[in-house]
Amino acid sequence: MATSEQVKSRLSHRILGTQRQGPGVPIEVLEVRVPAVYPELLIELDVCVSEEFWRVSLEYGGPDASLASGDLTEDSMRTLEILVRTNLFEWWHTKDKEKASARMGRRLS
Repeated sequence: MATSEQVKSRLSHRILGTQRQGPGVPIEVLEVRVPAVYPELLIELDVCVSEEFWRVSLEYGGPDASLASGDLTEDSMRTLEILVRTNLFEWWHTKDKEKASARMGRRLS
């Protein structure tokens, strides 16, 4: 099983910086933290969106959490990268409408 530090290092290389999804607002990922990899994978991202700073917590269980087990293959990291990006943009677009999404993010400034 990969350690938190290994997952953080590999994932950081993939998602730090400005992320874009279509013509919408870009999200700049400033920092990646991985507090836990087992039994659930927990990823925390510090992001800047439209000059607002947020901390977003993404929790994964089951098959999604298993992406961080084993050898962190290129395929598993690519899948995790897509999952994190998709969830990040979904959080941004739904945080004001859905309670579950609202709980995922905390505004820092």
